[in-house]
Order: sequence, then structure tokens, then C-alpha cells
Amino acid sequence: MEHHDRQTAPGLREWFKSASLQDLFTGHHHSQDFNGSRAGYITVRVRLLALLFAILAPLWIPIDHLFMTEEQFLPFRYLRIGFSICFFILAMIDTAGHSLLYARLRLFVFLLIPSIFYVLSRKILGGGLPEEGILAGYSFLPFLMIVFMAIFPLTLLEGLVYAAFVIAVFLGTEYLFGTLWHIQVLGDVWLLALLAGITLWAQLAQLHMLLRLYREAAYDALTGLVNRRVLTKWLDVQIRHAKENNNPLSVLLFDLDLFKRINDTYGHLTGDAVLQRFSRLLSSKIFEPNLIGRYGGEEFLAILPGKDEDHAIEMAERIRQACRHIRVESSDGEEVRFSVSIGVTQLNDNDDSQSLIKRVDQGLYLAKESGRDLVARAQTVSLD
Repeated sequence: MEHHDRQTAPGLREWFKSASLQDLFTGHHHSQDFNGSRAGYITVRVRLLALLFAILAPLWIPIDHLFMTEEQFLPFRYLRIGFSICFFILAMIDTAGHSLLYARLRLFVFLLIPSIFYVLSRKILGGGLPEEGILAGYSFLPFLMIVFMAIFPLTLLEGLVYAAFVIAVFLGTEYLFGTLWHIQVLGDVWLLALLAGITLWAQLAQLHMLLRLYREAAYDALTGLVNRRVLTKWLDVQIRHAKENNNPLSVLLFDLDLFKRINDTYGHLTGDAVLQRFSRLLSSKIFEPNLIGRYGGEEFLAILPGKDEDHAIEMAERIRQACRHIRVESSDGEEVRFSVSIGVTQLNDNDDSQSLIKRVDQGLYLAKESGRDLVARAQTVSLD
């Protein structure tokens, strides 16, 4: 039983094996879609916490009135009201919810507001060490800021930057009031560093979980390309960007010819190998910012932002020609060849994702009906 537990219980070594350290360290290699999802997580949580602070901050004013002198209470009352208003504004701003840059900026502002409050509160209350009394309650603010960051799925680099900012504010405040080298302050720095380490671990665990869930939900297990759900989402975004910036956008729809015959003749394992080999071909021929994925069965879709139809046809022809030189070995050692039919179309002003997909599908149908192993412009097909 003990041996079984040691095998099944995940430890530090197993966690590092399952995690991609590159993905956990920085978000440079994350997909645009995942960055948008993560930005949404960060934005929602910042807004909820900001709203909570905005509501709770004024409720403490009567407590301040009980324990503060009149000279301290009057400026502190306005400080709390301003603190609450700033958080309320942060909670109500609802723009660029899926922009990672704006999500990071929003989180920074969320940390900046209590940082300013902390410095000003120390000044109003005399700037001394918070050994006892009401000042002791405000001394916990930097620790709360560090702990609250544990609920955000941040990369190691992001977490270090935010933690460094909070600790720098704390150290700068102590330096400002001449208490930096006091033994109590040094103990607080040690505790902040310890909490920051725990927070970083929690952030990375969240990020790792989100990455794993995202990849399981977004990627096709056989080919490693994104699935139809993600492709549809990407297409909606790219159509909006193309129309806003008056840029061309084209799509390619691929269908492997007579794929059912390959499965029936050589078996599904060989069919899977063909799909994998074709997906690798697409990945080698279609680079970012172009987007590719498995649309369903033996169909693949490519989204080409910034490409007009002529450029899209040239790319489609290169891929079609490359298919002719690919050989896949069956389980019996036979060489299996395959070809692809491709529909091509370009975004029109009145298009949405459904009309664009419908039209490129009509182009693919024309390529199949005209003899397969062809590239067909969708505009030649009537949509009546």
C-alpha cells in the first residue's frame, strides 16, 4: 500500500516533469487565444476585488473615528473615500477585457492604489513603527497585497515583477520614515519574501492548470493543431480586426481526397498517420500570424490575416503540390499516397464567420466535384 501511494501521489519532480518551464517562466510562447483567456481571468478577479475594497473601505470610517484623534481622523476620512472611489472606478472600467497588456496594467493599478494608501496612512499616523494601536492594523496592507496576488494565474516573471513592486514600496516607505534598519522591519521583510515565495508557487500552479485545461480543450489530440471551437473563435476575432483596419483576410479549407478509402484499405492507424503527416505539412508551410487547425474529420482550416485571395491561392498551390511528394508507410509496409482539395475565399465587407465558412466550403465542393487534387476559388460558386 505504501509503495502504491508513493507511485500515485504527485511530488515536486512529477510536477516539474508535467509542467513546461518555458511556458511557466514567461508568456511569450503562449498562444493569442490562451493569452486572451488568461487576461479575462485576471480582469474579472481584479474587478471583483476592487469592488470589494470599494465597498469595505468606507465601512471602516466609524472605527477610525473611535480610535483616532480629530487631527488624524479628518484627513484619513478623505483618504478612505478617495481610496474607495479609485477602486470603484477600477472595478467599473470594462474595456479591453481580453487584452493581456491591459489586464497586466489593471493588476498594477490594483496594487498601486493600496500602495499609495499605505504610504499616506503611515504619514498621517506619524510615520513611526506600527508596534501597537490602530497603526498596527494598517501595517498588514503590504502582506495582504502579496497574499491577494495568489489568486491570479501569472507567469514567474510577472509574479516576480509584481512582488518586487510591493516589497519596494514597503522598503521605500520604511526608508522614508527612517525605520528601514529596525529589527522589526527586517523581520517583516523576511515574512514578505516568504509570502511572496508561496504566492509565486500558487500563481504558477494556477497557470499550469489553466494551460493543461486549455490545451486539452483547445487542441486536437491526434494532430496537435487547434480544434474547431478555437478556429471559430479565432475567425471571429480576425474578421473584426480585418474590418476595423480595412485589411484583407482569406481562408483556406482543406479536405484530404478519398480519405475513407485510405481508412478502409489500410486501416485507421494508417489514416491517423496520414492526418498527422498532413498537419505537419501545414505547420511547416503556414506560419504566424496565419492560423491553422483541424476543422473536423479530414478537414483543416487556415486563416490568413493580411492575405488577399491571390496570395492565398499561391499558398494553397504550394501545399497541394507538396502533398504529392509525401509518402506514409502503412502497418503492412506499403507506401500510401494522398492528395488534397482546397477551397479558397476572401473576406467581403458584409461577411461574418458563418457566411465566410459557407462560401469557402462551396469552393472546396467545387474542387472535389471538378476532379479533386485542385484549388478552387469560392467566388466562382453560386450561393443561391
